[in-house]
Amino acid sequence: MKKPFQIKTFNSKALILLIIVSGVFGCIKKTSNSKLTCDSIPGLDSLLSREKIILLGEIHGTKEGPRFVEQIVCHALEDSLSISIGLELPYFDEQVIKTFINSKGEISDKSKILNLPFWSQDYQDGRTSKAMLNLLEALRVLKANGADIEIFLLDDPKSSDRNIEMARRIIHKAKEKPSNFLIVLTGNYHNMIHKGSGQMGRYVLDEFGEKRVVSLNQSYSGGTAWIDTTGKGAAATKVKGRSKNHIGIFFGTKTDKYHGTFGVDSIHHSVPAKRLINQNR
Repeated sequence: MKKPFQIKTFNSKALILLIIVSGVFGCIKKTSNSKLTCDSIPGLDSLLSREKIILLGEIHGTKEGPRFVEQIVCHALEDSLSISIGLELPYFDEQVIKTFINSKGEISDKSKILNLPFWSQDYQDGRTSKAMLNLLEALRVLKANGADIEIFLLDDPKSSDRNIEMARRIIHKAKEKPSNFLIVLTGNYHNMIHKGSGQMGRYVLDEFGEKRVVSLNQSYSGGTAWIDTTGKGAAATKVKGRSKNHIGIFFGTKTDKYHGTFGVDSIHHSVPAKRLINQNR
């Protein structure tokens, strides 16, 4: 029988924080008996196992990409898995992010992320959105209450081949923690797996094989994303749908670029998190 992840007893301040987090993120809820409950993700159960590597390819700048990672984490914790989460953020900021994950989540702790050069620069491509910061905050709350989770960062913005660098860090982490359930969120070009792609996903697949690696492309029925389509900077932009409004994980796609898709219904843009710097949050 599955043993639900148990949330530790809270003091009143922490309980209020969890209620706020649950209201924002939706998939993680505290029930009256202190058990974790998660939103349903059809098709996920078969992927929840030790050593599995899930590569999620998103369109940057939506609420749904980071939220889907959180949903998978929720289910993995219900299965008592130890989890490593890889994000397409500069690897040299990893210690700051880890420090936040282990912090009390005060405004000063959050400000250390928002003041990082990558998070505060003028050009924002969606990877440093409010939704991404919300994901980090959700993971922080879970870790503070006993979840066996860790964060690692993948990207080297100065590299001549970012895909090789990201693959190298995923491979290193998967070998360092071979029994962990590993989730990686990147842009959906990077997790392509077809031969000759030269993408991160192919390198990881070649290293570990089909039984361990699953690469999924985000699908949605339409909506908005914080993306740059003009070369003049990102903004809230309407995008056409790639599928019907199905939620879950689906295989048997017509392309060899991915093993399948993760459906999130419609998508909604998430503005840069740096807008929080001058807000009283």
